[in-house]
Amino acid sequence: MPDRRGFTLTELIISAGLFALLAVIITVVLRTILISWDLQEKRSAIDINLDRGIEEMVRDLRRSKQIQSAANYDEIRFCQGTTTTSCYIFYLYNVSDSYGPPPAFNQSSYQLKRAALTGDLNGTFTYGSGDVVVTDVLPPPTSDLSLSSNLLTIDLSAKRGDETIHSRTQVRPRNV
Repeated sequence: MPDRRGFTLTELIISAGLFALLAVIITVVLRTILISWDLQEKRSAIDINLDRGIEEMVRDLRRSKQIQSAANYDEIRFCQGTTTTSCYIFYLYNVSDSYGPPPAFNQSSYQLKRAALTGDLNGTFTYGSGDVVVTDVLPPPTSDLSLSSNLLTIDLSAKRGDETIHSRTQVRPRNV
């Protein structure tokens, strides 16, 4: 009888089954890693956006010479000099919302904007004008811009997709 070397059909089926099982396991692990990586990238982008915006606000507010915040408005008005050309406002904006007063806050996300005031601290501004400081900000009461005594609270939450980041800081203006 000649020497027959090779694989039996049973051995080939078992090998193919093990190879398929290994391929499925690798695919599931790789998919899980990619999903986790994508979520972490989203969280990092939100966190960087929020931190950069809050840092910009803190820098501006620390240099303020006058400051005020009205209840239920979630806005901060401040002047950095003694002239009326250096007064600004940080406020929450959504194109679908009305300004009120106070603002309606009926939308699911807002932009935090910084705009120049016409006049002094109680001056006017055009709702929607100004530079975007932070995007995807959740509306009040989740987010809060308020002044108590001489201490400002900046409490913002930003959300993109299913990811939400919360950041809170307090600022004491140096020149007020």
